[in-house]
Amino acid sequence: MKKDILKGVMAIGCIILALFTSAYLNDLEYKAKKESKKKQNTQAGQIYENNLNNTRFNLPVLLIDTSGQQILRNEEITANLQVYNNNSGLNTLNDKPNIISKVNIKIRGNSSTKYPKKQFSLELINGKGEEKESSLLGMPKESEWVLNGPFLDKSLMRNYIALNTAGKIMEYASRAKFCEVIIVDDGNKELSEDNYRGVYVLMEKIKRDDRRVDIIKTIDNINETSFILAKDRQKENDINITSYGKETDKYFYGLNIVYPKKDLTPEKYDYIMDEINNFERILYSDKFNHQTEGYSKYIDVDTFVDYYIINEFFKNTDAGMLSTYVYKDYEEKIKAGPVWDFNESMGNTMNKDEQVYDYTEFTMIHKPWFDRLMMDINFANKVVERYKELRKTYLSDEYLTKFIDETVKLLGDSTKRNFDRWPIYISNQAKVFEESGDITGDYSVDLDIYIKYLEEHKHLLKNTEGMATSYEEEISLLKNFIVNRGNWMDSNIDSLKKWAS
Repeated sequence: MKKDILKGVMAIGCIILALFTSAYLNDLEYKAKKESKKKQNTQAGQIYENNLNNTRFNLPVLLIDTSGQQILRNEEITANLQVYNNNSGLNTLNDKPNIISKVNIKIRGNSSTKYPKKQFSLELINGKGEEKESSLLGMPKESEWVLNGPFLDKSLMRNYIALNTAGKIMEYASRAKFCEVIIVDDGNKELSEDNYRGVYVLMEKIKRDDRRVDIIKTIDNINETSFILAKDRQKENDINITSYGKETDKYFYGLNIVYPKKDLTPEKYDYIMDEINNFERILYSDKFNHQTEGYSKYIDVDTFVDYYIINEFFKNTDAGMLSTYVYKDYEEKIKAGPVWDFNESMGNTMNKDEQVYDYTEFTMIHKPWFDRLMMDINFANKVVERYKELRKTYLSDEYLTKFIDETVKLLGDSTKRNFDRWPIYISNQAKVFEESGDITGDYSVDLDIYIKYLEEHKHLLKNTEGMATSYEEEISLLKNFIVNRGNWMDSNIDSLKKWAS
């Protein structure tokens, strides 16, 4: 009897042991598979868990992991970049990234740094920290890029529309592609809605390159040089030139050297300064429009005509004063461009009466250089005739309204995700943040801080009459502005000749 009981106990023990062993082995196998999958995913860059991982993005996705570092304004940090750009047109974080790269990143911009949705400068680098050229979203290879984050621009497309249109008209304009951005700066491997940063426009940074501003690289041991200059706010480490126009109060914001910088010598600096000063002294002299010795001796007039028209048509309020570029190649004249920064164009700014979408008035005639150029009947005639020519093609109502409709379709569901993250009513108060400075103290993207600030400072709120309260309304206002602006300019373009003498 006891033997039978013992045998039974031993049998049960064997069964339990077998079950335990099987469970243990299954657990080991499960852990091994999980570890293997984790390793594979890590190698592919897919190390995130959350519902964002299963979201089907209709735009390419740029995921930036800072390893817990906060992205700063004036100092680059190194992060990891993953680009998801599936040929099928739908992207998820479960896909294998098309590009994995180290990247230097920092917050860029001036007024826009005060908004909760930030803009960024990107520089692709290799494992040694050296710049690395890659093709992003099908654009030509380069190492330096701009992530423009439309916040003030509720259409999300003003830069995209203007830059692509300018690229059809001028020698070069920065290429631009839409994407959605996810930033992991909290050190977590589980994504939350806060990591999603919305719709961005990836743009080519303005720089010397045979695929961008195509001028010859500066040559050692000679004083002459090709160059790119920007009229803009002075930032730390900018190299400004002592220009005649700035010194004589013809304009407020001076010119900074964009290229060359690393190879800039005192002699090359003097050459650049002399080229600008020779042009400006003549431009603001009595013989500015002399047939052979006037301004046309120094500048490529046709590029200044196109620059004027593009910025005037889109009513780009900053152009001519800020974000204004010129460049020059060896043995050539100074050229206007590339055009830049259309966030506050196409009616997306208030006039003196605090009205938005005002499509009337010429603005470029009051801007430095152009205020003087438009006094020459030859320049004014060129502007008028070139405008009438472009109205038949790239500045026509049909071309631009169709372009806007195609862009809305391209953006698709991404607009809903963007405005879920950055509500339109907050964007309509962007000027409050500009005028209040950095209300967070560290350029935070925490939307709650901005909402709380508006609630506690109701006396600062802007009048939003005439502003869109939905994306669909914004697109309607944008299209109406384009049509109304074109019709107004058609009726008034010939009057520009009255400024000439």
